[in-house]
Amino acid sequence: MSLINKVIFVMIFYMVEFKALTSLTTVQLAFVIIVPIVVILFFAIVLYFPISAAYRRKRFQVIFYKRVYKVALENDYYLINQFYFKVDSNKLAKVDHILFGEKYIYVILTKYYEGDLVGKSTDKSLIFISHKGKKCYTDNPIIQAKSLASKLSSSTGLDTSMLIGITLINDDCKVEVQSDSKQFYIIQRKKFAALIKAIESRPVENINDAQLAKAVQSIAKENKKKK
Repeated sequence: MSLINKVIFVMIFYMVEFKALTSLTTVQLAFVIIVPIVVILFFAIVLYFPISAAYRRKRFQVIFYKRVYKVALENDYYLINQFYFKVDSNKLAKVDHILFGEKYIYVILTKYYEGDLVGKSTDKSLIFISHKGKKCYTDNPIIQAKSLASKLSSSTGLDTSMLIGITLINDDCKVEVQSDSKQFYIIQRKKFAALIKAIESRPVENINDAQLAKAVQSIAKENKKKK
């Protein structure tokens, strides 16, 4: 079929379609226009939530980093990401973020849970309840944070009282973990900034500049992250 014949065919097709549309009543025309829009919107809504959840799950570390970085930027805090340090001659431990506040140093782990957490801060394991209602046990991140802070203190020589352990989790994970600790926390991403503000407002002396610089240098020196 030549180009001219194709153009003529397309013109005839649209003329027929236009004629068919103009012969419809107002109600029929409205139906023809609205139904496809409703169908498209329906599928968009149905697909949005699983696609959005999959995106957040896959990219949670980047999403969490942006929140931590925002707090660091707004408060002019030092921040070290992806910190690896030697636990022994054969093993490395990882801290996702270390945030240097005015009064404390925050050892931050990031985790994504497709469900809720229930238990006590002193329990070795917490009860994990999936969004589908299934229950199982999972390692207690507070215990992990305590162990990590202790190892970091031993490796760098920092006083453990300067360290605050925070496990940062996704906002749709509900936490019902009983805890009286003022040093170790499980917190949703959306509440992170408020937690840092509350801790930094405690009536304790600031880390002096020389001490803070030494802490940053000590930790940076121990970082075994591959360049």
